[in-house]
Amino acid sequence: MPTISLCMIVRDEEKCIAKCLASVQGVANEIIVVDTGSKDETKKVAAGFGAKIIDFIWTGSFADARNASLEAANGDWVLFLDADEYLELPSHEALRKATAQVDVEGYYIPIVNIYGNDQKPEQCRDILFRLFRNRSEYRFRGIIHEQVLNSILEKDQNANIVIAHDVAIYHYGYLDSQIQEKDKINRNLAILEQQIKEYPEDNYVIYQYGLELYRAERYGESIEMLKKALAGLKPEGPASMYYPKLIRLLVMAHYQERRNEEAIEYVKYGLSLYPDYADLYHYGGLCYYELNTYGTSFDYFMKATAQGEQAYIYGAYPGMRGYKSYYYLGKICEQFGNEEEALRYYLAGLQDNPSFHSALEQIIRILVKGEETDDVRIALANMCDCCTAEAKFIVGRMLFMECAYQLAGEYLEAAVAAGLNTAEAKIYLAVCLGQQDRVIEALRLLDEYVNDSEQYVRVMVNKAIIFWLQDNAFKVRSITDSLILLGLDEDFMAIVKLLRARPNEELGLVTLRTDSSELLFDILVRALDHRDFRKADEILVRMQQAWIKTHALRLMQIYLRYDRLNEAERYGHICLADSQVSFDALVCMGDIKSKKAEYWEATEYYRTAINSAPYNPRAYVNLLKMYDKLCLVTLKMAVEKHPDVELFKTMLEQEKAKL
Repeated sequence: MPTISLCMIVRDEEKCIAKCLASVQGVANEIIVVDTGSKDETKKVAAGFGAKIIDFIWTGSFADARNASLEAANGDWVLFLDADEYLELPSHEALRKATAQVDVEGYYIPIVNIYGNDQKPEQCRDILFRLFRNRSEYRFRGIIHEQVLNSILEKDQNANIVIAHDVAIYHYGYLDSQIQEKDKINRNLAILEQQIKEYPEDNYVIYQYGLELYRAERYGESIEMLKKALAGLKPEGPASMYYPKLIRLLVMAHYQERRNEEAIEYVKYGLSLYPDYADLYHYGGLCYYELNTYGTSFDYFMKATAQGEQAYIYGAYPGMRGYKSYYYLGKICEQFGNEEEALRYYLAGLQDNPSFHSALEQIIRILVKGEETDDVRIALANMCDCCTAEAKFIVGRMLFMECAYQLAGEYLEAAVAAGLNTAEAKIYLAVCLGQQDRVIEALRLLDEYVNDSEQYVRVMVNKAIIFWLQDNAFKVRSITDSLILLGLDEDFMAIVKLLRARPNEELGLVTLRTDSSELLFDILVRALDHRDFRKADEILVRMQQAWIKTHALRLMQIYLRYDRLNEAERYGHICLADSQVSFDALVCMGDIKSKKAEYWEATEYYRTAINSAPYNPRAYVNLLKMYDKLCLVTLKMAVEKHPDVELFKTMLEQEKAKL
């Protein structure tokens, strides 16, 4: 039975090396660990697994360190891993079978990269060259992203290099905590810049440099490097296994630079070579979406979801043929006013990945729409798996953000009852209770955090708002007295004074920075939700006209939500008086006119919106719906004025049948 040497280079890896070495117990005949200067317990941990430790003075080259491990290896085969990787246990037998093949010189091994948020990581499958025969002429090159395959192919360009499909390595070095801790991007860029000077024609080095430039968000420079790497490669052969990922990276870099037409050309080229590559369909969908070519975008996202299991060489990202594409299918359906179909796609995305909160947010936004009915309650219960306190809190917080305070309160109350005793959950719940006039319960929750220095201001402001909504001016002034003594930000103090102001008190007109206005909008929405329209109006009448003009669109949308149509229209006129015509304002004015049954005026606003943004389908959809209403209204008038004309009656019945 052929023997296997595990070869590693390490430095300060005591946190993870044990997991790596434990994973090869029983399959590696020897372990060679080259240590480049650890100051922690790395060497002690490795020695505990029987590893041969080689102290190596760092030369600035990863290849030098790798080759030092090869010099000490006695096995027939070399397997190399990094400390933040481990071998999947079922791979042991497959590894033995692979090394028993007499006609194979080396293997690519599937690798599962675990990356992103440490609490909710994602996985991306890839493939890397990690197993080869131990021959003296096979040596690594490259000061970083070192490779041994080129030296094998130079000895024999027809060497049999295959994929060990049944072996799997897991790599968690791309977790956010790992990248931040080691500052990998800047380290890699500095080393690659040096390496590219030494190997200016090495396409793999150029590709890796382009990849690190992309990670550093230097997209324009990344594109130039990646194009150079692509020009020097052929899509077939063992040395070009990263070719599909290179094309995808070129697409992504162009997309980030908003060079969508160029990105699409690379998408089409990639699909001509790899017609089942879901990632390319997804990114093609994104590019067409940005270009407002929604029909083609929809087709690409649909094709992404139709693809089967992805080949390892694609390095497929999670969600491309699932939740991420379903999300955009839902967004496109919404653009065309088909909310029922949009919900179906958002739900498909949520089922594919229950932790994909963006889909849940869209579902909640569509379902709620200012109405907290039993139907909405039942739909949410059916769609959302809220078996844990955290899940209840997440749904509650999303409902809170949609100002659905009663429904949000139900979920938040359930979360707290289930043991979620965080300040955030309880303060959100207190606000919801206050909106329902459950004042004593709300204040009891807030009082838990009165002495919490981190939450003090937030708690006192919310107590003041609750008493303000209850018309308890004495309590409002008492609470805000303590806030004034803190000497906080000038804008914050201006908002506090608005809460304290008596109806006829002279304060002078108030203006606020944009970043300070969120608290004021929170107060306004809570007043409108509480049906205290007078209170909201009294605040807004004290705001400077410049502030009103800046936020007129948002004010119009808020008042429309609460069916205060005259006020919404007034702010709409302020918004449209600006020289910059706003598509959203025009559509919103059309919606206001429609709700006021002023259908002809509504059509004019929608037509103007179409002229201002002809590629946005929203105004077209609203205009077509308005024409349907106008047709119905006109036919009703015709039947009323001409009851003896059968044609009008027939047309009216036909129109009603469409509804």
